[in-house]
Amino acid sequence: MKKTMTRLMAVLILMTGWTVAFAQGSVTVDQANRMLQQRRQQQQQQSGQRQVNQPQTNYYSSASQPFATFFLEYNPTTLHVSYKGHSNNTSYQGLSLGGNYFYPFAGSLGADFGLKLQYFFRSEKEKGVKTNSNLLSATIPVNLAYDWHVSDGLAIYPYAGLFARFNIMAKSKVESDGHSRTYDAFSKDDMGDDTWNRFQFGWQAGVNCRISETFIVGGGYWMDLSELTEHTKAYGFNITLGMKF
Repeated sequence: MKKTMTRLMAVLILMTGWTVAFAQGSVTVDQANRMLQQRRQQQQQQSGQRQVNQPQTNYYSSASQPFATFFLEYNPTTLHVSYKGHSNNTSYQGLSLGGNYFYPFAGSLGADFGLKLQYFFRSEKEKGVKTNSNLLSATIPVNLAYDWHVSDGLAIYPYAGLFARFNIMAKSKVESDGHSRTYDAFSKDDMGDDTWNRFQFGWQAGVNCRISETFIVGGGYWMDLSELTEHTKAYGFNITLGMKF
């Protein structure tokens, strides 16, 4: 009887130990599951925060690509004569039609060159004498330019450089008392010592804006470095409208 009681107590003690151990093991598993769930929630929150804080990618790259432009310009121009402290200005209106090509060689910095035909004209009447003047030229500009992309819809395009101009035609028609005569500015017989030069060079600078990567509007200034004729140089402004291709 005594042995039976001893064995029964041992079984009860063993079963109690198993129960406690099982309960402890269950608690440990529950704690692990809760920790894993909390860890997953933290990772999801951190992932969502990174997506919110991630900077948006700029529409434009830092480097520009080669492109061509076709443009029309309005060119108010002045012939400035200066001699022995005296000066005189003659105003011309002008229109230009041409194209440029931009080739980047260092990111957005590049060379800009092209060709444009320029037509200048003026008309005046003074003391019964009417004068109509016309000038046709071909100009080759060579600039250093920077294609600065401000946003996905706007680019600013400053440029500066030199130009070479070949004067093709320059004539003036003078009418007085029912008679008229045409003078050729490149004819020694008509102009004497005031004969114009065929070739000139000068400098220019300006800023163009490109809208929606297609339309161009801008302005600039230019001035002759060489004389059109003795003591005479030209300078003027460019107002530009164009398109990118």
